[in-house]
Amino acid sequence: MRHIVRSLGAAIALFVGLAGAATANELVVVEAKGIELVPGAKVDGTKVLVLTAGQRLTLIASDGRSLKLRGPYEEAPAPAQAGTGGANVGDALKNLMNQRVAGTAALGVVRAGGEAAELPDPWVLDVSRSGARCLVGDAIPVLWGPRFAEATALAIEPADRSWRARGQWPADSDRFALPARIPLADGRGYVFDVGGNAANVVIHRMPASFSDPLLQAAWMIEKGCNDQARALARAVAP
Repeated sequence: MRHIVRSLGAAIALFVGLAGAATANELVVVEAKGIELVPGAKVDGTKVLVLTAGQRLTLIASDGRSLKLRGPYEEAPAPAQAGTGGANVGDALKNLMNQRVAGTAALGVVRAGGEAAELPDPWVLDVSRSGARCLVGDAIPVLWGPRFAEATALAIEPADRSWRARGQWPADSDRFALPARIPLADGRGYVFDVGGNAANVVIHRMPASFSDPLLQAAWMIEKGCNDQARALARAVAP
């Protein structure tokens, strides 16, 4: 039985034309479980792909389509006769901007006041509310939050409370670069407390090989970093 869910196409179709990473029938691995493929690897969509029970694969095509495959599976994910179709950039951008942040409800914390402010940069980590946050490779995390007239207490600890770091959020600044001695591990949860406002954040580190905006956006949305995907869209949109 074929198990394919096309979930990201509308959200990231505006990057069509920017994606030089794949040809029309070449797919790039976004995420792989139980199979010896790494994120960033390329798959020929015209050849039969075999997945056994329990194996999962998320692929992204050059036209912005996302394919989520789950074993047992044995067929070509992007046959040569399949058309890629066109993309309406305006509609794709609207769909992307209307997406909700994934992960907040799962963490049981909802920010009072509704929607969050737009990120000024796709690579800053919003610590004013809970949710998933994405980084590239081993990049130094830059926290983003409210401005305070005076230096404000900052505390960081992992979800298991195994350690706690304290510092000062600088006055009249909305950003704070974490010292290298405070590493944020991939897939780990952390609690950021800025001036008494605590946020539960899960960190996801994107493979450094994902340099194309299309792949970056696909990976962000897959991990639930939708605000960052929207900011990336704004940064590269014509």
